[in-house]
Amino acid sequence: MKKKIAVLACAWSTYFVKDFINGMLRATKDRNIDLYLFCAYNYTEYSGYLNYTGFSIFNLIHYEDFDGVIVLSDLIGNVRILEKERQKILKAGKPAITINKPLNNLSCIRVDNYTGLYQMMEHLIKVHNITDFAYVAGKETSVDIAERYKAYRCALKDNNLDIKQEKIFSIESCDYHCAVSFFNRFFEEKRPLPQAFICANDLVALAALKVALDNGVKVPEQLKIIGYDDIAYTSAVNPSISTVKNNTEQVGFEAVNRVLTSTDETQHLKINSKPIYRDSCGCSDESKNNTNTVMLESLDENNRKEELDTQLELVSEIFTEAVDVFTLLTNIETYFAKSHTFEGSDFCIFMKSDWTSVLINSSESLPQDWSYGSQLQSICSIQNNIKYPREMINARDLIPSKMITEGSNIFLFLPIYNHSYVHGYYVTKNNLSMIDGRYGYMWTRSFGTGIEHFRKKNMFKQMSQQYLKLSTKDALSGMLNRQGLEKLAKPYYAQNKKNGLTTVLFFVDINKMKHINDQFGHLHGDLAVKTVSAAVMEIVPKNWLCIRYGGDEFLVVGNSRNYNGEDYCTKIKERLAQKVSVMHLPYNLSASVGTYNVPSQSPLSLEEAVENVDSLMYTQKQEFHKNN
Repeated sequence: MKKKIAVLACAWSTYFVKDFINGMLRATKDRNIDLYLFCAYNYTEYSGYLNYTGFSIFNLIHYEDFDGVIVLSDLIGNVRILEKERQKILKAGKPAITINKPLNNLSCIRVDNYTGLYQMMEHLIKVHNITDFAYVAGKETSVDIAERYKAYRCALKDNNLDIKQEKIFSIESCDYHCAVSFFNRFFEEKRPLPQAFICANDLVALAALKVALDNGVKVPEQLKIIGYDDIAYTSAVNPSISTVKNNTEQVGFEAVNRVLTSTDETQHLKINSKPIYRDSCGCSDESKNNTNTVMLESLDENNRKEELDTQLELVSEIFTEAVDVFTLLTNIETYFAKSHTFEGSDFCIFMKSDWTSVLINSSESLPQDWSYGSQLQSICSIQNNIKYPREMINARDLIPSKMITEGSNIFLFLPIYNHSYVHGYYVTKNNLSMIDGRYGYMWTRSFGTGIEHFRKKNMFKQMSQQYLKLSTKDALSGMLNRQGLEKLAKPYYAQNKKNGLTTVLFFVDINKMKHINDQFGHLHGDLAVKTVSAAVMEIVPKNWLCIRYGGDEFLVVGNSRNYNGEDYCTKIKERLAQKVSVMHLPYNLSASVGTYNVPSQSPLSLEEAVENVDSLMYTQKQEFHKNN
């Protein structure tokens, strides 16, 4: 029977995660084991709020359904989230391995971040006679960074060298761009140059190399630079970067093997790291033979980044231009059916079952919700590059049954959310392109933002319609006012013509309105308006437009779609008579009613058509006054 392993990760540390996964894939090859990789990204919002909503992807996991669990706990970092998942894993009774950061009652495999850097420091001190060091790291609090810093301090102490606090630098993060900014400031401020920069990772070391060379500093003659991780670029640049290899792939390999052969005893294993001496520390680099390959890979990565940016712009347009939910769903499905370079040949986009109702939610902001519900709706399903019909699945199933095939596979899950509200997730099979660079973060963040833009656009549309309704409503009669004639009746009339429909007009005029106002006062005049308007609106179809055209005049605009020649003139008069018969008014309340049909091909404007029906009304009123 096929086995399943759940893997929990935060995907910011791209090189570590990819090497780790490659090790896991090597361990599962030809063993009929599926890996389910649940990835998240935490990030800081513009307000300064640290958003961990992406870790909601772990809420999809029912550990009872898996044969083992691997938690990249040091990358996840958040203590509360780790503790919650630890308790769920223990309750399920499944074997589990945590990576780098020990969790109570779970086995742990750790990368030895200490030994390799300690040996590198010893090499610099004893072989190259370095005594003046500076250490540069980000503000990350992960175990691996802490161990590297410990190795730096211990090596200095063991060799009787001073640990100078002013030469220990903390930058925003161990990111290339942050590091470039730091080193630029370092040189601009003309700070004393140490003999060697010890960098917490290779990205910081590469930044140090670039800025040093830009400022005419010779490496390694005037400055030695040390990195950590041994990413491909370190051996391709000139001079190449001395670094430490932490054997992450072997950690992934061991994690799979040990979780599948787990015993009741908690295991602890440390995988050794080792220094790699290259040009930047003053050693000759005999392994420098992949420069062209790395340059081509870099060029390819830049091209793919541009392709992804273009795709995200197009997806954003889909959300921006869709006029309703049906159009949005159709356009999303149509687009990804023909364009899914990054999404893979086998993927699904799942949304919560109530997603469409959320799209038309008119709240200013959605409440915090990290749940996925019990049912999920696929809004796009591509298998073997073929579009499949949308389907509903049980949330516990995670993927459509057709995605499950023989052999070893890896499924990548990424959450789709905006701020603190989870909409759904994306899952792809045997495609890890989304964890290259920041691709997964950019894709899911863009999709979630697109959903919110559509929802807000719909909210503003509803608000606009509500405002239009309020601004075009006559408070006394409940009908539209003259502004409603301009904003609603004219477009309605034009649409009738466009659709080949005859426009039906009814004109209603209260008889002897001046007499009522003069003899009985304006309160009775208001009552007359309310009574006649109510009779009109109760008789004509609900989707016709009823307008208070003047003080005692009412206009009804309809069309032939739901009109079969009913005698609304007589019906309005009869309905008014019924109302008046129980009101005991001190005067006779009645109205004249006229009708006029305007064929779709008629050249008449709405104003001209209204003038025609008004003329008919004038004739009727003259007749009424003559007889009364």
